[in-house]
Parts: sequence; C-alpha cells; structure tokens
Amino acid sequence: MDTKQNKTIGTYFGLKVEVILQMDHSSLIRFQEREFIVDTADLVFRQTLRRAA
Repeated sequence: MDTKQNKTIGTYFGLKVEVILQMDHSSLIRFQEREFIVDTADLVFRQTLRRAA
C-alpha cells in the first residue's frame, strides 16, 4: 500500500478537512479520524503558488 499519497485538503465552514472523494453534488471528507458526507458546494479549496511567475 502506498503511504505517500497526495492528500487533498479543503475547508468546510472554517474547518480544515481531508477530501477523500469528490463528486458533483456530494463529497466524502475526513475530520479528526471521522468520515462525513457533505455538499461539495460547501467545500472551499485554496491553491497557493510557491513561486511568482
């Protein structure tokens, strides 16, 4: 089993969560070792750039 997977991190109403599976209308997330199904529209993803162009 590959333990070096890239984790997708998002924010759900101000809480930092791991996104396990993302679909059009609902997503499976993990927060504090628990898994929840939430509306995808409520998730916020922030992309950061490491270097300026």
